[in-house]
Amino acid sequence: MPLPSPFSTISGFFKPLGSSLIDLCFPRICAGCGKINARAEGFWCADCLDRIAGINPPICPTCGRPFQDAPDSSDHLCGECLHSAFHFNSARSAVAHSGIVRDRIHQFKFGRRLEWAPPLVELLQATYEKWGINPPGVVIPVPLHLKRLKERGFNQSALLAKELARRLDLKVSYEILVRKKWTEPQTRLNRAQRLKNVRGAFDAPGRESIRNISILLIDDVFTTGETLSECARTLKKKGSAEVHALTVTRALPD
Repeated sequence: MPLPSPFSTISGFFKPLGSSLIDLCFPRICAGCGKINARAEGFWCADCLDRIAGINPPICPTCGRPFQDAPDSSDHLCGECLHSAFHFNSARSAVAHSGIVRDRIHQFKFGRRLEWAPPLVELLQATYEKWGINPPGVVIPVPLHLKRLKERGFNQSALLAKELARRLDLKVSYEILVRKKWTEPQTRLNRAQRLKNVRGAFDAPGRESIRNISILLIDDVFTTGETLSECARTLKKKGSAEVHALTVTRALPD
């Protein structure tokens, strides 16, 4: 039985947004504070962008973890990446999983507030453009299990991947990577449980060849990185040359 399209409930949602005439008649509202956005373009006003907790150097060059307690140090590997804990080549997140961006992700993901997708993609795009990796051969969202896709009605990561790929003029695929095993939400588990939870959860069934292709994985939140790492492991087993991961937010220690 074919999988339901992750876009079945929002056909046409991500068409190019507005024209100069529409912007003049209907001023764009900031996604953060809800006030009229005076910036010439973008979904966030200057004040909200200043308040958003961005992920800034120094960071781990592999997983992108920021070193908040050592702001004057240079970029260096974190403890996990020193021991090659992850299968992806590198990962980056736009902002910390806190404040208004965390709220907008929750509303988007669990409250079906699909209008928050473009502002979140704006943060993804800004992070991608300063990352410095070579353009990937294909953009792939972290897939949902069929059961959760039916419950939610859409895959939030697929919507983010589609809009980001459109903005960057990249190919996007929803068929290469599938989730074949039901997994419990990672937020409820400790690290050992998370590793076990996602082990063997994904498959790349070979509908499209990915041999020697560089892949950009897209997800909403980087928590421990285990889900992204398992996706990368699966893709590399099928011959992918490199796998890089990009998320809107990253959960950081208190």
